Amino acid sequence: MEWAISQGIETATFHILTPYPGTRLYTRLQAEDRILHNDWDRYTTRDVVYRPRGMSVSELLDGYRGAYRDFYRWTSIFRSARAKENRTDRLRHVAYAGGWKKFEWLWDRVISARQVNRALPLLEALLDGFGTRPNGATSALPEGSASRSGPKPSQAARSDWIPLELPRAAR
Repeated sequence: MEWAISQGIETATFHILTPYPGTRLYTRLQAEDRILHNDWDRYTTRDVVYRPRGMSVSELLDGYRGAYRDFYRWTSIFRSARAKENRTDRLRHVAYAGGWKKFEWLWDRVISARQVNRALPLLEALLDGFGTRPNGATSALPEGSASRSGPKPSQAARSDWIPLELPRAAR
């Protein structure tokens, strides 16, 4: 967690292992009588649906919630923003990282109200520039390696776009 914050990582997602029906994991946990229920609406990677080994259900859930809490607390967001090279990038980082979790309830409402297209210009303005490096900067990727995700449409025509990934040692 500390490494990600110190590197200026904007977002992180955390998931609880979820044994989906039809998988070997589900079959194994079912055979071990560790599946807690078959309420498929709770098979979301945010709910504990099996009895973990070595910890209680509440300890696993507390760890999951704690990871989000620690990464997205305002002090972590501001510390992470300091890794950015200039004021504009630091402000954009705070807006984006803060908006990712601190205003999740608002995004849920926008999505539920089917108003995402109206929010798109704001999102594009906010996100423009993420994933870029100043001219002359080098990528941490070995030459010839491919990014797991390509450029955003607004970056596709830019010659200075370089995909950002974790160094191999951090994966």
